[in-house]
Amino acid sequence: MNNRALPQTQAVSGLLFSLFLLVHLTNTAIAVIGPHLYDRFQAAARGVYQWLLLEVGLLAALVVHVVTGILRMRARRGARTKPPLRLRLHRYAAYYLAVFVFGHIAATRLPAVLADAPPFFGGVSFSLHFLPWFFYPYYALLGIAGLYHAFYGIPVALGVLGVRAPQVIRRGTGFWVPVGLGAAIVVTALLGFGGALYEIHDPFDNDFARAYEAAASYFSDGSR
Repeated sequence: MNNRALPQTQAVSGLLFSLFLLVHLTNTAIAVIGPHLYDRFQAAARGVYQWLLLEVGLLAALVVHVVTGILRMRARRGARTKPPLRLRLHRYAAYYLAVFVFGHIAATRLPAVLADAPPFFGGVSFSLHFLPWFFYPYYALLGIAGLYHAFYGIPVALGVLGVRAPQVIRRGTGFWVPVGLGAAIVVTALLGFGGALYEIHDPFDNDFARAYEAAASYFSDGSR
């Protein structure tokens, strides 16, 4: 692919996947309010984005976006100019997301497909109670990295395609205030999942937790 086609392909694939990402982040923010609304929103959203062709299309967009990002990263190796802070943070967020996003998809979709156990509020709460030392920082960084990468990347992608986003959301307080507020909401939502904001049901008593424990028991017995 020539140098012009590569950023355009990355821009289109990023914009397509950002539609799902924004829905996913909205669902996370709703956890601040409570489990029932979170589960209702997720059930409604799953009825749309898990339509087979749409889900395959979203996954394809993600793969294309990651691959084009890697190709562009390789193309700029050896560059001596230091990019500005916001661009560096955008790239750091991309590296983190690229490492963990496919494992995250597998960990959430496979229980739903194989055991009819989607990770509603109880599934996320289970993971935080099961391995808090891992999942609290993992989820926090995943949510904040996704938020930052999207909020910085969407105006850039639009610019690549010839659509100039308003300057107020591209720099200054118009960028940092919503990003900072969104990061605070992600952290607060994790406190909700963990039971710090309101009383929650037993996090080990749900279909996702039982599916995980059954899989862990199966593989543990098979390794003996």
